[in-house]
Amino acid sequence: MPRRRRLSEIERSTIAQERRNGVSAASLAARYDVSLKTIYNVVNHRDERQTANGSRSRVVGIRVSDDDLRRFDAALSRRGIAHRSDAMRRLMLAAEGVFLPDDEMCDELRNLGAALNRVGNNVNQIARRLNEAKLRGERLSYPASSHRDVRALAGLVFDLADQVQEMSRARRSVLDIEISSALVDLAERDENGAE
Repeated sequence: MPRRRRLSEIERSTIAQERRNGVSAASLAARYDVSLKTIYNVVNHRDERQTANGSRSRVVGIRVSDDDLRRFDAALSRRGIAHRSDAMRRLMLAAEGVFLPDDEMCDELRNLGAALNRVGNNVNQIARRLNEAKLRGERLSYPASSHRDVRALAGLVFDLADQVQEMSRARRSVLDIEISSALVDLAERDENGAE
């Protein structure tokens, strides 16, 4: 059996990459003048070595809209980050803290939910009294005190809505700080021209 040539490290790396990109083992074997077994060994050895070195051997793919990608790129650009993959990796590593629910905000939302339930009960009582009076054929009484109560009720609902918006803004601000801190050294590295 004729002896085949030895592959350089660059060739091995290229073969492994091309196999990951879907190039057939047979065409690679023909191009590099090696056996199929050599191609398979190169790919398997490269994967084992990357895993043993703790290097990044997994590829994660996501589908996004053009608008999603533009917004993501704009966010990275505002932070001075040039590489999407580095940013995504950092966000994944920071995800444990970023995606945890905000306990304080959850408690506040529970309290607001309870307050809205009380408001809803009050509105139901007003509606029931008006409907009962209507069914009995009575003139619907709507005294000034009821009008004041309804206005106070509406004010409470608007106050609750404002509080929810403020909590949402505050949470977004905290998340922005957490995300920015996860990405900060990427921007510094890009400014220095490091890979």
